[in-house]
Amino acid sequence: MRAVFLDADTLGNWQGKSHQPLADLTPLAECFDDFDVYGLTKPDEVLERCTDADVIITNKVVLDGETLKQLPRLKAIQLAATGMNNIDLEAAKELDIQCFNVADYSTFAVAQLTLQFMLNFATRACEHYQLTSQGAWQKSRMFTLTDFPIMELEGKTLALIGYGNIGQKVEELAKAFGMKVIVANIPGRPMRDNQITLDEALPQADFVSLHCPLTDETKDLLNKDFFHQMKSTAYVINTARGPVINEQDLAVALKNNVIAGAGLDVLSVEPPSPDNPLLASDIPNLAITPHIAWASHEAKQRLIQGMADNIARIKE
Repeated sequence: MRAVFLDADTLGNWQGKSHQPLADLTPLAECFDDFDVYGLTKPDEVLERCTDADVIITNKVVLDGETLKQLPRLKAIQLAATGMNNIDLEAAKELDIQCFNVADYSTFAVAQLTLQFMLNFATRACEHYQLTSQGAWQKSRMFTLTDFPIMELEGKTLALIGYGNIGQKVEELAKAFGMKVIVANIPGRPMRDNQITLDEALPQADFVSLHCPLTDETKDLLNKDFFHQMKSTAYVINTARGPVINEQDLAVALKNNVIAGAGLDVLSVEPPSPDNPLLASDIPNLAITPHIAWASHEAKQRLIQGMADNIARIKE
């Protein structure tokens, strides 16, 4: 069986940059007689690289219906991710091509960054670190330097939007810090016993954390009206999908102090365009990380093993 991994660099390459080891593809490579690995693949390179492949492994490379029709040997597509929106699933079904993803490999890693955002807004550790690196503490007239307000997470209310594996893990970690956790219903979806409406949740939340998929109901869910229902002292955390937030509305809300701040690991377009309104220099109290929540070494190895397990089932 021949397989091709079209964008293995999405699993990271830290050589010369850190002491973290590279992701080990051995469990995946052992599934195939012939395994070609490419760092990245441009759209015009897909057909050439996949012509004789029985299995395609991809994270972000788009595989549309026209492409799939030109790959008669293809038996399966394995996503190096959970989301499958870059594959024409209907065309794959018509062509009898099996499609697999890997779920729940990054639950703790995403929950960990979610708590990191909340902790930094509570302690302002990053800002105080910058003061020290800039020499401000060294010039302080006393032993301490608290130029940014510090608070405690204990007793604060966290509203979760999305209550799958990641949301539940965030709840577990937040409760360990003494936080109160409420679960908000997504408008247009059935109300569950453990949920309250957004209208009830937002006015009492000190933090709103997103863990929902991108759907018609959730696109632009966080908009001008949403932010105006929140406390002016509250924060938004997004480690889910960028388009759940209307970025222009968030930029305005932050500049006008409608909410206290936002921590984002995802944006609507990635890599972001330089004209993204959230990248303007005058946006206050905004922390953006480059889609790293999923990317712990441990999570990547679980992802690789999950892909290998799926391939084993294909071969049975």
